[in-house]
Amino acid sequence: MKIIEDILLTKEKFENTYVAIGAFDGIHMGHRELISQAVEKAKKTGGKAVVFTFLNHPMEITNTVKAPKLISSLDEKIHIIKSLGVDYLILQPFTKDFSNMIPEEFVEKVLKKILNTKEVYVGFNFSFGKGGKGTVENLKKLGKKCEININIIEPIKIEEQIISSTFIRQMLATGKLDIANRCLGQPFLIIGEVVHGRKLGRVMGFPTANLKILNKIYPPFGIYGGKVRVEGENKCWNAVINIGKNPTLKPDERSIEVHILDFNRDIYGKRIYVSLIEFLREEKKFNSMDELKETITKDVLNWREKVKVIEDGYSIKDR
Repeated sequence: MKIIEDILLTKEKFENTYVAIGAFDGIHMGHRELISQAVEKAKKTGGKAVVFTFLNHPMEITNTVKAPKLISSLDEKIHIIKSLGVDYLILQPFTKDFSNMIPEEFVEKVLKKILNTKEVYVGFNFSFGKGGKGTVENLKKLGKKCEININIIEPIKIEEQIISSTFIRQMLATGKLDIANRCLGQPFLIIGEVVHGRKLGRVMGFPTANLKILNKIYPPFGIYGGKVRVEGENKCWNAVINIGKNPTLKPDERSIEVHILDFNRDIYGKRIYVSLIEFLREEKKFNSMDELKETITKDVLNWREKVKVIEDGYSIKDR
């Protein structure tokens, strides 16, 4: 997959493209359907599948007060889109100048002239152009004028609830990880580089891979069961993950600590792919190191037992 950082400055020559457009925060089931249709049509016609999205959330420019925390970091977004078989990923910086582009200019200049688009794929509630005034109906009319076929993807629902990034944020914020994961079509993903910590877990016999907490949304602080893959490797390992402050050992420091089961290697500086599958318990401050160690031992045993009955199918493979 080739990444284009600004479509208005690129010298790349495009032909016969099938373009999925959207903010695509979280890459949920609706996004996956939209992108997959573009990929499938491109393969059938010998064309190229393009995802047109943004380097930053548009609301960071149009409404900074209401701009949401992202579900996925940029690395996570790129990783998931790449896994869907996309040929080109356009990460357009959403600037004030770009936000002032009128719908006609976007379709005629970007889609027709630069991308040589054959078909466009957008969601049912898609809006574009200056002030977000361009609707799917406007897009259809402009597409017809420029000989671009416009495909409007209907909403994907779970139990009558339309899947959206906003709904997923709500589920994550309220601790409903299982519902969020169903909407995402995979476990909530965290990608990060392993950094040095205080190595207190190692002293207790539970070494952890430490990751920094980024400026994105996370489920509530607590202990989670999940899976981990180390960059460049195919094997997935079971893991117990602590997201939060670790009130017993380092109460003023927020971090993500990943204890990878049956794993004892130096992976400092490497990226790891962490999938959060199930909430195990809330964070708790313990009165002693022995009490903490005993509880972590129970957490590990608890997760080992749970993974035996969880259906196979969680994948964080770096394709």
